[in-house]
Amino acid sequence: MKRLRSALASLAIVATVAAPLSAQLGAPPLEVFEPDALRVFVCGSASPLGNVPDRAQACLAVIAGPQMFLVDIGAGGARNLGRSRLPMNRLSAVLITHYHSDHIADLPGVNLNSWVAGRSGPLEVIGPEGVDRVVAGFNEAYALDRSYRTAHHGEELLPAAVGPMTARTINEGVIHEEGGLKITAFEVEHPPIKPAYGYRFDYLGRSVVISGDTIPTASLEKASNGVDLLLHDAMSLRVTRQIGRMLGAAGNRRLSQIVEDVQDYHATTTDLVELADRAEVGTLAFYHLVPAPPTEGMLQQFMDGMPEDVIVVRDGLLFELAGDADTTTQRTLF
Repeated sequence: MKRLRSALASLAIVATVAAPLSAQLGAPPLEVFEPDALRVFVCGSASPLGNVPDRAQACLAVIAGPQMFLVDIGAGGARNLGRSRLPMNRLSAVLITHYHSDHIADLPGVNLNSWVAGRSGPLEVIGPEGVDRVVAGFNEAYALDRSYRTAHHGEELLPAAVGPMTARTINEGVIHEEGGLKITAFEVEHPPIKPAYGYRFDYLGRSVVISGDTIPTASLEKASNGVDLLLHDAMSLRVTRQIGRMLGAAGNRRLSQIVEDVQDYHATTTDLVELADRAEVGTLAFYHLVPAPPTEGMLQQFMDGMPEDVIVVRDGLLFELAGDADTTTQRTLF
């Protein structure tokens, strides 16, 4: 009887785990490739300052008709892409703004996941000078892993030639123009990194700008002029300074100095509202939050003094910009 109870308990545990897992794995991919819409999915909204379990680091997916690009892929981004049910086999490329770890850490994960999902060719990683070093390093680090998977599952299922990533170094200007989608890279200011880029997406009369990490600059304002949706890294200067003072008072001078240094190269929430007004931005949304608010109370402090129409994104949020309308709508995928 004791063995029977133990067996029944084990079956119950298996059922509890297997049922939602099989439902998730067996769920059809989300259909987001309507030809007349531009969409942005938030797969990561946090920064390294603040450890918030339900927020991954910087990651945004831009979907324009049949094309899908990622802009950065920080830690946790690949997990959130899996939760979203976006069809990763149709990933076009990954655009990198710069090479801080919180913008590239999940490159191996998204490469593996899209390969397993049936991506037809090697994943292209596009970015400023240095992208070839980053890609070569990850390719070498995961070379054995890829070889094991092909040997185990077979060349037909996981072809070895599709496993490694490829790199493309870009300069400012138009870097992609296909199927009505134009992607333009523009330089931003994130010292001591040079160059670092932001990206503008134009599709069927709708537009999105993603800043990467930067303080407000003339190039950013020019790229954002008249844009429908500006997704910008955002720092609450008041909250960040409070954290720095608390760390200093606690005797942690090392972290206190790091928090002070962070203030050099992130845009403050106040500066962003002023920039959006000058550039006549349709919708201003904050992502890559510095610090990422762990509670609703902290979120209110983060947004103190901000206009009501400014959006603080959460992981799982999907922006939709229909080509036949001037509106920007939102819904959550998880």
